[in-house]
Amino acid sequence: MTLNRNVMKYESFEINDKAIYIIDDEIEKDLVDNFYEQIQTLAFVKGEKDFDGDKYPIFSVDFDVEKFETSNLFAQKAAFLIERFYADHQYQMRRAYINLSNYGDVEFPHSDCREDENDLTVVYYVNKFWDYRWGGETIFYENHESKRCVLPKPGRFLIFPGAVEHLGSISTRICTESRLTMAIKYKQISS
Repeated sequence: MTLNRNVMKYESFEINDKAIYIIDDEIEKDLVDNFYEQIQTLAFVKGEKDFDGDKYPIFSVDFDVEKFETSNLFAQKAAFLIERFYADHQYQMRRAYINLSNYGDVEFPHSDCREDENDLTVVYYVNKFWDYRWGGETIFYENHESKRCVLPKPGRFLIFPGAVEHLGSISTRICTESRLTMAIKYKQISS
C-alpha cells in the first residue's frame, strides 16, 4: 500500500474565520476501492447520534483508536494532513468510526466540540463511486445559514475545526448506495 505522492490537490475556505480543507487524490484508486470493499464486511450498529437526545440515530461502527492510529493507512494519511495544515498545534486522536446512512435517515446540523475548543474532525468519503445527483453533501453553516457544501467524492478528505456547525446530508431517493463516511476526531493537546 502506498500513498499518492503527487502534488497535493486541495482547496480551502473559511466558516466563522476557521479554515476548512478539501483534499482530493491523495489515495490511489485501487486503495479507495479496496477500503470500500473491506467496509462492506463490518457489523454496523444503529446508534450514532448528532447530539444527546437525538431520536433518529444512524448506523455506525467504531474502531479501536490505538490499533487504528498505528495500522490504518487512512489514519496515517489523516495525521499527515493535520500536520500539513495545522502544524501550529498538536492533536491526539480520540475517536475513529464510519457512518452509514441511506435515503430516509435523519441528520441534524451539529458541532463536534464546544465553540471554545480547537478540536479537529477529518472526514474521509469511503464510497468507491458517487453520482453527484445523489446529494449527500456535507453542509457547513454560519449563524444557522448554509454557507458551503462539499460533495462526498470518493477518496476525498475534508478537514475542519470540530466547532464549525455542519451536517452530513442524507442522499436522495434515487441513490443506489449507502453513504459511507469515516470520521476521525482529534483533541488539541497543545497550542
